[in-house]
Amino acid sequence: MASIPRVDQNKTAGVSIARLSHPYTCEYYKSSLGPVPYSRYEGKWLQFFGLVADHIVKEIRPRKVLDAGCAKGFLVEALRDRGVEAYGIDLSEYAISEVRGDIKPYCRVASLVDPIHERFDLIVCIEVLEHIPEEIAPRVIANLCRSTDDILFSSTPDDFAEPTHVNVRPRSYWNALFSEQGFDLDVEFDASRIAPHAMRFLKRPVRCCVIDALLKQREQLRQTFERTDEEQRKLIQELERRLEKIEQSIGWKVVVRLKHLREKMCPLHSRRHSIYLALRSALLALMNGEWRSLLNGSPQAGQSSTIESNAAAAKPAPIPISPESALAHSLLDGLKGLEIGPATHNPFGLNTRNVELPAAHEFYAEEQRRLSGLEPPRVDLWAAADNIPVPNQSEGFILTSHILEHLPNVVGALLEWDRIVIDGGYVFMIVPHKWAFALDASRELTSFEHFIDDYGQKASLESHPLEGVPGGKMGHYHTFTPDSVLQVVEWMCRNKLCDWTLVAREDIDTKVGNGFTLAFMVRHQDRAGFRDGEALS
Repeated sequence: MASIPRVDQNKTAGVSIARLSHPYTCEYYKSSLGPVPYSRYEGKWLQFFGLVADHIVKEIRPRKVLDAGCAKGFLVEALRDRGVEAYGIDLSEYAISEVRGDIKPYCRVASLVDPIHERFDLIVCIEVLEHIPEEIAPRVIANLCRSTDDILFSSTPDDFAEPTHVNVRPRSYWNALFSEQGFDLDVEFDASRIAPHAMRFLKRPVRCCVIDALLKQREQLRQTFERTDEEQRKLIQELERRLEKIEQSIGWKVVVRLKHLREKMCPLHSRRHSIYLALRSALLALMNGEWRSLLNGSPQAGQSSTIESNAAAAKPAPIPISPESALAHSLLDGLKGLEIGPATHNPFGLNTRNVELPAAHEFYAEEQRRLSGLEPPRVDLWAAADNIPVPNQSEGFILTSHILEHLPNVVGALLEWDRIVIDGGYVFMIVPHKWAFALDASRELTSFEHFIDDYGQKASLESHPLEGVPGGKMGHYHTFTPDSVLQVVEWMCRNKLCDWTLVAREDIDTKVGNGFTLAFMVRHQDRAGFRDGEALS
């Protein structure tokens, strides 16, 4: 969401940023941007900008990008998390102050009314220029066009209700302004990931009239539809031939006779019909579940194909196999480590030994078989995440994905991982956002004091209270944001319990997309700090 100045109508076109006033304060971001607050912890916004960044990387492949009107820098961080050299400018001091800590060096307070003194492969300008008065808009577009040959642009054509929208225009208006700067609308590029009205403008050596390009595209679409219609006609004819053969077959005629016989013997809404339905439901349930369990999951040779198809239909949709993490590979390739709580559908492809708690393994292994049909990974070490029987500083890394929320004593587990990892090794964790799990979404964020209390009381699976914990024992004991985890780690460092440095962060993980990623480098020094049970600052 952009936040560009609303300029006093009496100002001249040469007004500088120092003389601009704007309403884009903290209150604006809380109350003026619709029902979902513009916050990184709401989930919607980071997911949206992550998808936009994915589309940009895949379809445009820029090396250097400017987000003009970057607000809180969500697109800048998403692009940088994907390896793009991205920068952002915005007029709102408040918005820039909210940029993620490691991204702040790449975002600054500036006005699009002033010239941009760098060149970029791509400039993105999302929902900005409707905030710019009509007499200023051409100057802003000229500034953008002087710094790139490629612009992704959107500006609402119909939202007149927002008080700061002082220049709401149709797409043709913006197309004309970009055309004056020598930019053509790229009619073949799909910019709908940003908004239905989003457009891409390119500066080309040979200008192309938009009308000509649209007419050419219309002709291509017409030809495509004609080919599709012909293919559909052939398919329909083939299906009609097959249906005719089925209707003439002896098997079909027998089925029709049996149907008529059933209707005669068990009239609709009769008592016999109700008994028939109950018996059929019981038989299907037996074939789909209990009969297989009696055979220990081994279908017998004589089992009919009908039973097989019914059982297959009863299965839930398989869990998709998530891609491996490029970030994890960039940090952990070449090292040996431990993965806590691995899953076949969530592979990392790293050199790991797998650690699992026996009580948890039984449940999750069965769920994995049921939902995906995949056997769970081999378990190398049977142990709890906070008590792993390996020597001090023996592993290159600890890797976890969606594990931290299941641990009753977060600080205790982090201390155990610190003990295990070598000097210069890594702790790499993906943690679900609060909105990722429906039962967590309505819960309050776990407080910093709660984590410290759990540590002081040496909370365990047996002692941690289960009130309000979705799933009960071994369920989601806590909810997190990236900053709440960082606050705990900073407290541990301050009290000399560990010496960790954050080396990578994704506020929407690029693996599954419903959590955040934090990667820490572990250092070991003499730490004459506090230990379990003592009062800590």
